[in-house]
Amino acid sequence: MGLMKRREFLIGGLTWMAATPQDDLKIEVMEVFSSSRGPSALLVHHADEATRETFSNWLRRNSGREIVCGFRDGTSVTARIHRVSLCFGRGLILFSSPTAGVRAKNTLNVRLR
Repeated sequence: MGLMKRREFLIGGLTWMAATPQDDLKIEVMEVFSSSRGPSALLVHHADEATRETFSNWLRRNSGREIVCGFRDGTSVTARIHRVSLCFGRGLILFSSPTAGVRAKNTLNVRLR
């Protein structure tokens, strides 16, 4: 009774693969946490309603992983993203070095490193 049929297993696997974003995800900065040397963490969420579920699922699968953040000026920085457990679809990006010019409401592109 609890066994999955082969067809269900294959279709489920293909659906999961199709829903896995391979490209950059666009996200929005909600809050910037700064040190005296510059921002050291960002609270982020989906950039628009159309990507809300995609970002939430991506974040759940990739919490704790290294990412590359792309900024509007074309620069990119390596960081680590964590899912905020008590807030649906929220992520905390931690930087190992200061990142200047990031403000709330900015949009970033992120991808796995």
